[in-house]
Amino acid sequence: MIEIERKFLLKGVPDLKPDEVIKIKQWYLKVDGIWERARSMESNISSIKWVHTVKTRVSDISNIEEEIDLSKYEFDSFVKECKKSNGRYITKERRIYLDGDFKWEVDFFSNKCHIIIAEVEIPTEDYDLIIPEFIEKKNLLEVSGLKQFSNRSLSSRIK
Repeated sequence: MIEIERKFLLKGVPDLKPDEVIKIKQWYLKVDGIWERARSMESNISSIKWVHTVKTRVSDISNIEEEIDLSKYEFDSFVKECKKSNGRYITKERRIYLDGDFKWEVDFFSNKCHIIIAEVEIPTEDYDLIIPEFIEKKNLLEVSGLKQFSNRSLSSRIK
């Protein structure tokens, strides 16, 4: 599946009640030169879920994203391998805001750094996105395509 995404660095979380809040733990491991990610997601409105993802960069804002659901055992095995192999780790709280046809994901990163990034998937790279007021009021800078704002770049090495 192709994911086309724009990202924005925010100075604070929106002054709006989110539609959903998800606590996320992400682990990264380089396997045969390719970064893989396993994520646990604990939502306030649904059950816990584990997902394995491999992304392949297509452009500054597009990736091919391959995702499969994991069992708790498979997730724990991935984490164990990360700990043995000097993987990477990050935690964040994701607040979901629904705005028309769009789902804005606002992530507050709580380990290594304390920054807030809003992401939204768009249908095409040249889509004329109208940023909703609740995001625009907090927007500092668009960071789409800047590698230093990727989740993996913001993660910490496991010691």
